[in-house]
Formats: sequence, C-alpha cells, structure tokens
Amino acid sequence: MPRLRPNLIPPLEHGERVIYWLVAVSLMIGALVYLGYTLVYVFGLYAQASYTDGTLALLNGSLLTLMLAQVVYTTLTFLETGVLQIEPVLIVGIIASVRRILVITATLSTSSPAPAPLAFQETMVELGLLGAITLVLAVAIFLIRGRRSKEQPCKETAS
Repeated sequence: MPRLRPNLIPPLEHGERVIYWLVAVSLMIGALVYLGYTLVYVFGLYAQASYTDGTLALLNGSLLTLMLAQVVYTTLTFLETGVLQIEPVLIVGIIASVRRILVITATLSTSSPAPAPLAFQETMVELGLLGAITLVLAVAIFLIRGRRSKEQPCKETAS
C-alpha cells in the first residue's frame, strides 16, 4: 500500500477529530434524552403506585445513562490528549455487568410464578459469568492503576 502524501495527513486528522466530536455530542444528546425519558416513565409508574417497576426502570435507565456519559468522557479525553485510555472503557464494562446483574436479580425477585428449573439454571449461569466478568474488569483496573503509580516518579522530601 503506498504511503499517504504528507500533505493529506493533516486534513484526515482534522476529519477524524470532527467525527469524534460529532460522536461525543450525539452520545451526550442521546444520554440526556434517555435520562429525560426515563424520569418521565418512572414518575408515571410511581403515579400508578408501581414502585417496584418504577425503581427498576430508574435503576436501569440511570446506569445506561452513566455508561453513555462514560463513553462521552472517554471520547473527550481522547480528543484532549490524543491517547485512548482503557480505564474508562473498563469502567463502562463494569457498569454494564452490574446493571445486568441488578436487572436479573430484581426481575427474579419480583416474578410471581417461579421460573422453570432450566430457565433458572440458565439465569444462574449468566449471573455467574457476569460476576466473573466484573471481577476480571476490576482486577484489570487495579493492575492498570498499580502500573501507573509505579511509572510516576517518587517525590523525595528535602532534608
């Protein structure tokens, strides 16, 4: 593949930045709209005295909004520094896993007929996998933070 001419690189880099800004703005607008929708929906459920469903919807909508906000933060950080940071992406993964765990457990606890044994077993496997994923992501964040603290030079106090 031939190398790009040097005079083409700056416009392409500018185009890339425009795309990242458009994605960040679109995600932020989407997060705000979804949060507004969630609040209206939840207040409607609360007005009907459906507190369990309202609380589940609030939890689900809030965590999804947090995930979108974290992706926006990651995008903006990339635009400022030019370096993709992995920790915010891992945090989104943890939020997504915890969100799913909470939704599953809340749904199980509020379902009136008990689920069939096979469905219950599949749900328990899913919860176990989600727990393992959450643990792996948390360990990854711990390792990244540990490496980052080792890379920073220690400040010596003046004697």
